[in-house]
Amino acid sequence: MDVLRKQLESCLNILNRGTGATSPTGLNWLNDLCAALLEFSTLVHSSLCSHKQSESAEMVCLCLSQIMICIRQVESTMKLGCGASVMASHQYFLDRIRWCLKRLMHLYSPGSDAGIPERSFLKLVDSVLDTLAVFTSQNEENTDALNCFPSPEEVLSLSNEMRVYIDLILGQSLGFANVALSQDKRALSALCQKVIRECNAFQGECKLPGSASYHSNLKLKAMNLEQALYQLEDFINDALLRLVFTCFLDFEKFSVDKIRTVLSNSSEDDAAADELIADFDVNIDRATQIGIFAIAFAPNLKMKTMMRSCLASFESLDTSLIPSLQANGSDLHSDILEQHFNEEVTKFKAALQEIIDSRALLGCYLELLSAGIASNEKVCDKERLQDLAEMSMLLFEHFHLDTNRKVLTETKNQVEPQRIIKRFKILRSILRKLHGCLGVGKRDENEPTHQMGKHMVEDVTDGHETNDNLDNFTGLTTGRSNSILYDTGRRSRVIRNQDSKQTTEALKTKPGLLKRESLRTVMFKRQNIAESRRLYNTICNQSADLEITDILDQLTGMSNGYFEC
Repeated sequence: MDVLRKQLESCLNILNRGTGATSPTGLNWLNDLCAALLEFSTLVHSSLCSHKQSESAEMVCLCLSQIMICIRQVESTMKLGCGASVMASHQYFLDRIRWCLKRLMHLYSPGSDAGIPERSFLKLVDSVLDTLAVFTSQNEENTDALNCFPSPEEVLSLSNEMRVYIDLILGQSLGFANVALSQDKRALSALCQKVIRECNAFQGECKLPGSASYHSNLKLKAMNLEQALYQLEDFINDALLRLVFTCFLDFEKFSVDKIRTVLSNSSEDDAAADELIADFDVNIDRATQIGIFAIAFAPNLKMKTMMRSCLASFESLDTSLIPSLQANGSDLHSDILEQHFNEEVTKFKAALQEIIDSRALLGCYLELLSAGIASNEKVCDKERLQDLAEMSMLLFEHFHLDTNRKVLTETKNQVEPQRIIKRFKILRSILRKLHGCLGVGKRDENEPTHQMGKHMVEDVTDGHETNDNLDNFTGLTTGRSNSILYDTGRRSRVIRNQDSKQTTEALKTKPGLLKRESLRTVMFKRQNIAESRRLYNTICNQSADLEITDILDQLTGMSNGYFEC
């Protein structure tokens, strides 16, 4: 452990050497940092394989994955020069590297925690069900089984332990309910209430060991609690899939580029910009909840690390991306953060597509499609139909992954060639109609068109319901108290009251922030920004100038599950 700490201290010293420079120039320190990280990774791999520390391995992989992402970004920003915008991006990624290195140092400090605790929803539910099986599997007619029944003291101890697990289960369930679709919020709340009632009933029965029907009552209460947990788990699985379809759509509806456009065209107190930012925040919270459940379903350490790394990037960007747009949306710093965010979203989608079960995803879309068809037969909603059409593209992307494409090859039912040709003929007929319409010429503007409207923005409400059972259930937490990696507080940037106006007025008073510039100066800056953007995109695709490329590839492979011995 001392050897690992010394190696991490060496990495921090090299990082400080690069940070201390007046400008982000010179590549030697970055090469040295990557070499030191490679040496650390080799040492920690041997240590983890010998001691079988799976939880430590998860945190090490997460930190190394984040460090590799940030090093590649630092490499790109170092070639852009010494402008204020570039320096802001440069410092942002250096700070993330430093945070991860310090997190690793804490991990290898005496008496530190093991890393990421294994408290996933699935493991918690399985633990409770295993405990309940002790009671539900008892046969009253079998006297030998009754003799093996736990003593009243053991029953009370098991009940208290199970209550702690149910606290955590309900906390995660209600945390998910806060960001769930509006139609799922009430059902989730009701199911949580049912679990609480059945748990209270079971615990109450555990305190009555002297009753004549003690064993049979315990078995009945345990079966009721078991059934309530199964219902909650099944509904969360279904609601989670429905949320995935909406979340993927909302990444496009509330994109960073649209927020930049609205901010540049709106006044400082424009409610439209606040609404769009609020919707963006809600979707990030939804993606985080989806990712937390996806980690529990991930088949291996590599997929867990990929998903955790995406969530950690969202967590870090949460306090940087939108403020950079609000300060100066045309700044190169905001462009760099936006590109980084979009890359992480792409990786998040790909990892989630690989984790999700193909049959469950397809079944969920069939339910959504059937419900959409039924509702539109009564009242046609073109926006809803467009959403359904775009949701189908998620399935198209899902089965284009090599991992999921194997499922299609395993199906025995092959489509007949005649049916395939028929579909192509239908496509040809539709294209002919479109071709004819385009050739008619300019139509009267008053005629109804067949273009789809804007995407429908869901009314996402908190949906919080107060209940005495929930208030009295101790140990329940629903907030985002546990971070993925970075210790960042949730920003309160969208507040529709006087506080937001005060913040706006404070921004107005900053010297030079809203200073009016001449057209010549603005045009000159725009030209420089455009050139910087092109240069940055070119650099991001070319990494041959640095000697660290091969080392980065090795480290990336190691951080993505290399420590799974």
